[in-house]
Amino acid sequence: MLRYFSFRTLLMIGFALVALMPSAALVQLRYDLAELTIKAQQQQVLAKDWSNAAQHSQEQALYLERASRQLLILPEDTFLNAARSAKVQLLMVQEVLQQSKNPLIVQSSENIHQLLNQPGPRLKKPQLNQLFSQLDKELKEQKRLIEQQLAQQSQQWLEQVGRKQKQADLLAVLSPIAALTLALLMAVLFSWPIVQLKRQITLLAQGQRGQSWHMAGPADLQGLAKSLAELDLRLVQLEAQKAQFFRHVSHELKTPLAVIHEASSLLQEEVLGSLNSQQKEISSMVQSNVHTLRQRVDALLAHDAGRWLSAELEIRPLVLKTFLVQRLQQWRLLLEKKSLSVKQSGQEPFGYADHAKLGIILDNLLLNAIRFSPPQGELLIRYGRDHSQSWLEIEDQGPGVAKQDAEAIFEPFHCGAAPAGESAGSGIGLTMARSFAQLMQGDVELIPCPSGACFRLHWQLAQGKP
Repeated sequence: MLRYFSFRTLLMIGFALVALMPSAALVQLRYDLAELTIKAQQQQVLAKDWSNAAQHSQEQALYLERASRQLLILPEDTFLNAARSAKVQLLMVQEVLQQSKNPLIVQSSENIHQLLNQPGPRLKKPQLNQLFSQLDKELKEQKRLIEQQLAQQSQQWLEQVGRKQKQADLLAVLSPIAALTLALLMAVLFSWPIVQLKRQITLLAQGQRGQSWHMAGPADLQGLAKSLAELDLRLVQLEAQKAQFFRHVSHELKTPLAVIHEASSLLQEEVLGSLNSQQKEISSMVQSNVHTLRQRVDALLAHDAGRWLSAELEIRPLVLKTFLVQRLQQWRLLLEKKSLSVKQSGQEPFGYADHAKLGIILDNLLLNAIRFSPPQGELLIRYGRDHSQSWLEIEDQGPGVAKQDAEAIFEPFHCGAAPAGESAGSGIGLTMARSFAQLMQGDVELIPCPSGACFRLHWQLAQGKP
């Protein structure tokens, strides 16, 4: 679904959703407050109407009783009309209370109606006393019921306010939590394809070709992945062309170099006749430079083949101590020639590595250490393992590396000063060693040491997987 939207659109949607959470909570809180306000206003009006009705009923009942008793003493029309008017007013007020739809108040009003509907105002004194006694009782009961109902309604309103307050508190807590959760979810949703793309670009930079660039993510990131897939394919094609070119160059260069070398050897051996001292010196210079040129061409081809043609890693289990013994055995004659001793230390690390590439790295580091070590010197080899990282250090007792050359020595064809009595190297060994180490997700570094030079190799292959 994400592939239909650009990264910018998804960001806007994410920000809108994060902002919508507290906004929705505020809107809900506003409606709740408005509802409570309306109910409070309705209860105030209702309380006022009921209180006025109860008070008016008692006043009219008092007028009715006074007029009825005056009528017993002095039967005149004025008192009769006053009694009838008070009765009518009292009935009207009770009719208002009957519309309250409260069962208790309606029942009380009906009881008062029944009392007032007894025959005419001209009752005997005992009957009149009984009537007004019952009426007074009913009116007091009605007033009590009204006060009780109003108190209950007020209590219900307060309970609603309490519930709404708890809901508001809950919204105040849950709203930022929900917004933060949504923000984190959107961040993970957005960052995951970027992290995946970054990892694949890193692998591409390290020389891994033919990756799968299919990924789930926004449309613009998928477009970028498509462009990188085309770049990956183009690099594969270019490397294939480069490999073919180097194979042709290898043949074209090695053949004439071999002829020149043989010819200079014939001259040097005086097969075609004796040479004077100057001719011998020139012949020796030609043969030496041809030998150097052949070395550099072989190193260049080996470096390119190692870096481009064999970039695919072949990971196998590795016992580093045993592997070191095998590599040192190959350099046994050189070690004996300079009377060098080798001291190893470290735990017994078991891990994984590409044996061929690790062997080339160790050969280059060991050869440098042997060449620059003084006779009867000592090579220190330390190794170990930190979590998923295996490491190895080779330290010699030679002259060391100048500070300004600490990084330059890893550049292709950079040749430092050669040991006394030896020719300069090809300048490609350390470059090749670092390239292979980086393919194994590691590196080769020159680290400080008390004397001589110390190179540290580390790689991060675990469980047989790069």
